[in-house]
Amino acid sequence: MIKRLIAPLIATCLVASLALGLPDHQAAAVGGGNVVTAAGAGEFPTGASFQGIEIAGGTFGLGVQTTTTGTANGDLEVQLNGSSLIGLSQWITITGWITSGAQNADGSMTFNGTGTLDLGDGTAQTGGLALVATLTATGLTVTIGGNAIPTLPKSDGWNNIE
Repeated sequence: MIKRLIAPLIATCLVASLALGLPDHQAAAVGGGNVVTAAGAGEFPTGASFQGIEIAGGTFGLGVQTTTTGTANGDLEVQLNGSSLIGLSQWITITGWITSGAQNADGSMTFNGTGTLDLGDGTAQTGGLALVATLTATGLTVTIGGNAIPTLPKSDGWNNIE
């Protein structure tokens, strides 16, 4: 019976000592900021393109935790479907590691980090590209390696900013 109580007692003491031992600014960094989760799908308006590829729609997933200092940890993935120059189906994949983020005055969130772009045409993917993403209630805008993708309107899915 006593052995069953020792592990929870030690865990409780450890959590309490960490909470009491952290200086105020570190405690704020641990508990402050935002937790952002989002997943969505949508269709681009007719004529939308990215790097010469006509894009029809896409999906995205995002999970990020920001701190009060502006740093962040999280991931972003965007899948765009479109047609190649010769009319074949082509899937463009963007993956990103989010390292900073902030909430804007209008309630949207802007994230920065490093990304990888796979054009889905058989060429090697390109990594280490600058990534900027802005999440709004109505969609996601992404710029990777200085190339902006038209805003993907969110017709299905959800955004949660806590």
